[in-house]
Amino acid sequence: MHVNKTKKIAILGVFAALSTVFTVLGTVISVNTVFFTALAAYLLGIIVVRFGIKEGILFYFVCAALDFFVNPDKMHVILYLALAAYILLSEGIFLLMQKKNPKEWVHCVIRLMIFLLIYVPMIFFFPKLLFGDAMQKMAAFYPLLIPAGVIGWLVYDVAYRVFKRIFYERFHTII
Repeated sequence: MHVNKTKKIAILGVFAALSTVFTVLGTVISVNTVFFTALAAYLLGIIVVRFGIKEGILFYFVCAALDFFVNPDKMHVILYLALAAYILLSEGIFLLMQKKNPKEWVHCVIRLMIFLLIYVPMIFFFPKLLFGDAMQKMAAFYPLLIPAGVIGWLVYDVAYRVFKRIFYERFHTII
């Protein structure tokens, strides 16, 4: 029993360190900010699926604290928090819905609603995170943000599902 708890704590620690490294890499290599930040958030999904929602929430706050102290660009910490919150809520709701045997499209609609609840406030409160200064000055650009965000969400969500499947095919015996 103690071996399982020790293994879980070790895996959570290694994943938290990896997540922090990915978010810092996203800051240092500015071209790949969203890629590395999304990869860091994907690790949270692996923790939730493997260990449960309680450990996922703990992991979320540990990574948030680590990122806040280690990452030099605090705006990227907010981006990580948003992407990881989406994964955490998506997986948590899936675990709750699994007991009722729902349709996949229902979960997809719920994931879209979660995304919109996170994305729309980010447009208004943190526009610099999503697009550059030149785009902020273009008023005609704002009506396109929601459809563009939904397309971005589709890519992010499909990439997460593929990442999760490949991760478990390769590492299910280790973790």
